[in-house]
Amino acid sequence: MSTNIEGSLLSALVSGTSTAAVVGTLTYPLDFIKHSTQLNHPQQIAKYKIPSNGPHSMAQLFKGCSALVTGNILKNGARIFSYHWASNFMSLESQDSHGNSIKKTTAPRIVIAGFMSGMLETLWLIPFENIKIAMIQNQLLRNEIDSCLKQGLKIDVTGQSIDMHHKPTQNIFKNHYISPHIYFTNELAAQYKGLNVSRFSTTHMKHTKKDALKQKYNKNPSLTLSGVIKEIYTLKGTKGFAYGGFITFIRQGAISSIWLSTYNWTKQLYLPHNKSHDGWFGESLTLIQSVGLQVAASAAVITITQPIDVVKSHMQSKNSHVIYKDSLGTAYRLVMEQGFTSLYKGTLPRGIKVLVSGGLSANLYAYFESMFNNASSKTVFSNE
Repeated sequence: MSTNIEGSLLSALVSGTSTAAVVGTLTYPLDFIKHSTQLNHPQQIAKYKIPSNGPHSMAQLFKGCSALVTGNILKNGARIFSYHWASNFMSLESQDSHGNSIKKTTAPRIVIAGFMSGMLETLWLIPFENIKIAMIQNQLLRNEIDSCLKQGLKIDVTGQSIDMHHKPTQNIFKNHYISPHIYFTNELAAQYKGLNVSRFSTTHMKHTKKDALKQKYNKNPSLTLSGVIKEIYTLKGTKGFAYGGFITFIRQGAISSIWLSTYNWTKQLYLPHNKSHDGWFGESLTLIQSVGLQVAASAAVITITQPIDVVKSHMQSKNSHVIYKDSLGTAYRLVMEQGFTSLYKGTLPRGIKVLVSGGLSANLYAYFESMFNNASSKTVFSNE
């Protein structure tokens, strides 16, 4: 019995992590587009006629993919192990009709085990989300700098070389385009928050060592996984990998609860008299019915959780610890600066990704599971 359990656990681990890696890679361009849409400031780009910072090649669409795939593999591995452990921990000792000792569980205990594994897997997700977003922002910043140089525009999107004179009378953000993808120095952060700018000047402002590092990374943003990890640790320390933790937990919990509740509600609405117990959630469904229910559930998830996803992206952006206090404050600032519709930026690419990922994951998991089971049944160097 233990051998079967270990075999099924290993099969689930290999199938789950392989599926996560492949699906994450195939759908990553949608993730890149979603985050760039959420973190860009189109009004400012249009106002100052800044060249597009969109990807210049297919390779750029995959910037940050290494962080996402690594996080997904660790997350799915943690999910399988933690759910297996939690299920055993929550099960009750019982005996079958022959007096043999067995373990049984109940639906509420399964839900609790799922919740426990969900919390643990999210812990793995948070650091790599911060790394992924930093990699995307660095690529967008690099594109802005290169595009301006290529077109011969004398626009310093980092704000480092802008002559503010000795007593600036206006906030720099009102007269110049400052990229949202740079690290704000103390001076820029103060002006972004609307503090008195008359006391700042290029000659009197004392730049810290960290400000000098920020200017260095603004001029030459890191574009590799190891480079971005070093960049985050150098500027923010270990806490730089934990930003947006609370809102990430909220988003993951909301996605699960909304998807399940919408799926079951829609199922009962369209199939009120179906009493069979052979299919998923106690119903026998046709392919069209199953796809329809999943589309409805996914649409509900995107509609309700999109503002949370947008706020999460900003809470994990480069300057989140400098300009934002909490999730509600972030949402309020976005609405005041960019309008209510800013909370729904990236809806289309995220919606497509959710719909594609669901069906793709199910089919790939079955494929990898079948391939693993067939491979594990073969004997190496057999006489056959």
